[in-house]
Amino acid sequence: METTRQRNYYFIVILLFLGASQLKAQDPVFSQFYNSAAYLNPALIGEEENVFVNFAHRSQWGNLDFPYTTSQVSLIVPYFNNKHVKPEGHVGGIGVSFYGDEAGQGSNLRTYGGNASFAYNLHLSNKSLNRITFALQMGFIHKNIDVNKLEWGEQYNPFIGFDNTVVPAELDQFQNTTFLDVTAGAFWRYYANSDLKNIRSVYAGISAGHLNNPNESVIEGTKSRLPVLYKVHGGMIIALSDKASLSANFVSLLQDQVNQSNIGSFLSYKLPFDTKGQMSGLVTRIGAWYRVQDSFIASIEFLSNNLQFGFSYDWNVTSLRYNNRGAGSFEISMGYRFFKPAAPKVRY
Repeated sequence: METTRQRNYYFIVILLFLGASQLKAQDPVFSQFYNSAAYLNPALIGEEENVFVNFAHRSQWGNLDFPYTTSQVSLIVPYFNNKHVKPEGHVGGIGVSFYGDEAGQGSNLRTYGGNASFAYNLHLSNKSLNRITFALQMGFIHKNIDVNKLEWGEQYNPFIGFDNTVVPAELDQFQNTTFLDVTAGAFWRYYANSDLKNIRSVYAGISAGHLNNPNESVIEGTKSRLPVLYKVHGGMIIALSDKASLSANFVSLLQDQVNQSNIGSFLSYKLPFDTKGQMSGLVTRIGAWYRVQDSFIASIEFLSNNLQFGFSYDWNVTSLRYNNRGAGSFEISMGYRFFKPAAPKVRY
């Protein structure tokens, strides 16, 4: 019969094996990636011409005992050397963003991050808006495990079952960790105007996160270097009429040879409502997406001159849906732009 020490040994070996084989590419992600610009690519900060506050929240497998939740909030402040000369007067912007991610039973694995971003716009043409933006993002990430919510083999008593009065020896091996994180990005957009029939704009971006390969290990005396996370994204906006447009988008993430890709499109339409003030020029967008070999995503969004609200839901299409009781993931996003009333701009 196995001793308690042997059971603990096997448990630790299995835990480390699973951690090494399954916890790759586990950076938090959003289905509405286009509504978390500072999180997707810091270069997108250069796109914003007004002070903008954004919030996004994602809940995954909410009917299970261990749902995953991710939230982020960001603030973008543009910088102009001449507000009367557009687009050349818009030279970039700064942004700050914070996010939190909780996973595991009882949300005992928690990750929090805060970043500051700096973007610079390089204008390539005076005739129409053709520019590329470069950005650098730096911040800190904090990881911790609530060991009081973990259960260990040596806490098992054959007479009474689990005994939480027993203090496992392994607890001393865990520690909270905080580390520096560096990200760089670039984004290109071309406003076609009349150069290309019905095409309003074409855009593409790339970012590389964790460039400094920080050590994220929460086990004392060990190292676990965080792999570089590459993100490639892009798309185009096609005018269908004066009130309607279609935008096609994609994003692909690669981290330590693990890939995740989303493809989809939006149909945008200016609603014929006589709204005024902050709700004037109301636009609705309906989107359909596919996360390759993972899930289908449906989304709806409302835009006005100042406000933005989006909702999306993921339906898992893999065998995992049989284990999570058919539960999907929902996500909400909200944003507010501080500027005088003007027509909303569909950027993606």
